[in-house]
Amino acid sequence: MMFPKTFSIMNQDREEVALITKKVLSFLPIFFVEVNGQEVLTIKKELSFLTAKYSIDARGIEVKGNWMDMEFQVLHEGRVVGEVGKEWFSWGDSYRVQIMEEKIETIILALVIAMDCVKADQANTATL
Repeated sequence: MMFPKTFSIMNQDREEVALITKKVLSFLPIFFVEVNGQEVLTIKKELSFLTAKYSIDARGIEVKGNWMDMEFQVLHEGRVVGEVGKEWFSWGDSYRVQIMEEKIETIILALVIAMDCVKADQANTATL
C-alpha cells in the first residue's frame, strides 16, 4: 500500500502515461489525474448533506450525463470526444469506452479510471 494512494496507468511498453493520486489529509476526498507528467484534472467531493456530490475541474474537458452511474459523454472544447457506459451484465465493474479523438485517449481513460476510484472510495467510506 502506497501513501498517498496512487494508481499508475501504463502503455503496452510498460511506460507510465498517467497517474491518479488521492490527496491525503484533506477534509473531503480529492483525486488528481496527471497525464505525461502534467496535471490535467481534479475530482473533488463537495460538502453535501443528502447525497454525495463531486465536481470535475479540467481544462477544456467537460463531462455531461450521469457520471456517478458511469453513463456520460466527454467533451473537449465543446465537441464530443468520448462516450462511457456501464456494462450491466458483467462480472465486476466493466465499462464500454468509445474514444472519438485519439490525441486525448489517455486523458479519457484516466478520467474513467479516476471516476471508478472515486466510486470505490465512496463505497468503502459508506461501509465504515
